[in-house]
Amino acid sequence: MKKKNLKSLILALAVLVTAACSKQKEIPLSTSDEDLKVSGVNMLAGSQALVTNPDKVVIGYVPGWVSSVSNLANSIDFGIVTHVNLAFFAPSSSGGMMANGQPLFSDFTAAEINAVVSKAHAEGRKVLASIGGGDPDTAAGDIAVQFRVANRTNFINNLASFATYFNLDGIDIDVEGSTLNQIKAEQNFAPFVAALRAKINPLGKLVTAATAAFNGGEIPSSSYAYLDLISIMSYDNGWGGTSNHSSYDAAIQHINKFLTLGVPASKLVLGVPFYGYKPTVGAGYKSWAQLIADYGASAVAYVDTYDGYKYNCITAIEAKTKYAAQNIKGVMIWELSQDVTGTYSLLQAVGRKINTPAP
Repeated sequence: MKKKNLKSLILALAVLVTAACSKQKEIPLSTSDEDLKVSGVNMLAGSQALVTNPDKVVIGYVPGWVSSVSNLANSIDFGIVTHVNLAFFAPSSSGGMMANGQPLFSDFTAAEINAVVSKAHAEGRKVLASIGGGDPDTAAGDIAVQFRVANRTNFINNLASFATYFNLDGIDIDVEGSTLNQIKAEQNFAPFVAALRAKINPLGKLVTAATAAFNGGEIPSSSYAYLDLISIMSYDNGWGGTSNHSSYDAAIQHINKFLTLGVPASKLVLGVPFYGYKPTVGAGYKSWAQLIADYGASAVAYVDTYDGYKYNCITAIEAKTKYAAQNIKGVMIWELSQDVTGTYSLLQAVGRKINTPAP
């Protein structure tokens, strides 16, 4: 799959009804931290580096379609980020994951994968390959077919070989929409995850998953026991509507929903968005970086709505992270290329609250 330079257009044309980890075009921001100061105050001035406690996780998705994966990897604060999920990969129709040392269906090259893995491992952090996504490559094989009994062992063996070849720390399953519906209808999700875990867990590798929060979009509860981490995609809610797509109240409701469904708090992770929409959910996508660039930090940094855009500001991200830190395993971010560095970084907002102790 070639790099997607028109992802925002593709998203606009692809009317999704899922709370999806969907691909978006990178919008680079060259604004410096100095340019982003408000009233001459730098919130991070004189502060110590933020480090996530070992009992918490901060998962950050890294997309392969950004202009420079290596530059993005070098910009990540691995004091805060504990796990990187590379988005995305898909198999061939025969269940293959790579050829001649290159991934078959992905925006990543082998060199880009290696760059992220080298940087993360040097910081003692983990990297996983995320399979699927909200709009997988139409030229790739049908993932639902690879989950079937007849193809499962071959696909899992190829995933294990892929993870070993690139020195990855696990596989993240992000199948959504009609693909997930088919897998669930055929009752193949939990058996696949169980078999994948049996194959790669002895190799010291994780099996994680992302799940939608709306009714019918969830992964099956029968799979929970076989997953190391389960991320709630608590965003893109109310598709086509005019409300904020990722409110604090919705996040709390989603956390409680999955706890009630039986996900252990020690596995559950809250997904937060680094982007917003205007005028309706699914339209006018704009990253946090672009919101800052277009309107200025003084206008958007501490409010969730500006000029019709609805998003998560620093205050919202801090509040969600605090709740997650006190009640579940941690936070997942979609996705890291959309952030800014310095004072108004949403990742830094996560870092300030991820170690909040339970009351």
